[in-house]
Amino acid sequence: MWTEIKDQSDIDKLLESYGYFHDSCLRDIYISTREFIDEKLAMHFDNKLTASLLFQRQFGPTTVLELKFEDIEQFNFKPFDETTNAVIYDATLITTNGLFYWADFADWKIGDNDSIWISGKKLFWRLRPELIGNIKRLNDE
Repeated sequence: MWTEIKDQSDIDKLLESYGYFHDSCLRDIYISTREFIDEKLAMHFDNKLTASLLFQRQFGPTTVLELKFEDIEQFNFKPFDETTNAVIYDATLITTNGLFYWADFADWKIGDNDSIWISGKKLFWRLRPELIGNIKRLNDE
């Protein structure tokens, strides 16, 4: 069941319960455009993006967390190279001007594209303990 983040108080509670994302990693990202072709080959447009970000961390009991952003405004992804690891030591989670922002390091500022970050109009979270480990939610085949 999803829990909606509505304000800074909700953000603070989530950050506290998930250890500020310390020693976590972004396991996978799933983005849906909500556009589709129906059985009659007609195209449908929703013009709303949704993203699910799945995190795993080295602490219990809240080991696996999923964030869902609705009505995405922007998503910035910067792959890691062979000299960089993907450990998240602390993250930024803020709300400003009607948007929620998550970024993969503390003290991130809006517009800093040297990181992974996402913003959207709505934000939800849920725990997913059944997804611990090298589990893939999408089929690669």
